[in-house]
Amino acid sequence: MFSLPALGNIGEFVSGIAVIVSLIYLARQTIHNTRSVQAASFNSMVQNSIRLLEHSFRDSEFASFYERAERDPDALSPDEKVRWDSYMTSVFRHFGNLMYQHRVGALDDQMWEAYRETLKEHLRAPSWGIWYRKHSQIFSKALTEQVERSLKEIEAEVADQA
Repeated sequence: MFSLPALGNIGEFVSGIAVIVSLIYLARQTIHNTRSVQAASFNSMVQNSIRLLEHSFRDSEFASFYERAERDPDALSPDEKVRWDSYMTSVFRHFGNLMYQHRVGALDDQMWEAYRETLKEHLRAPSWGIWYRKHSQIFSKALTEQVERSLKEIEAEVADQA
């Protein structure tokens, strides 16, 4: 029949195949789990974006406050200035998180580009850039670099239109 060394060789061969099958299964599960985590992370980012915008379309008092704050933040009352600072801090933290998610691969290039353009659109209101520059020390260096790039792009666009 089979000698002991032959049986040993067959056993090694079968266990080698079992290891390969296990590794393939583990790789597929890791890919599936990574995609699930990315999808959940993206959903969380979208929900946060909606929460920040929701006040503007659900609450007319907030929409009025927001318009006044964006137009002339220096004219706000002390309470409104606290509200403006809190809102701006939340918004810029959100964009900082989006940058981080893009950097670690949880947000793809196409979605990051859309969010980057959204940030740039907000920065077209001078009050946003002024506020950020006064508070940049509380945000990441990467976000500050992105905001400055966007502000320079806006300045160049305005100069080109003049």
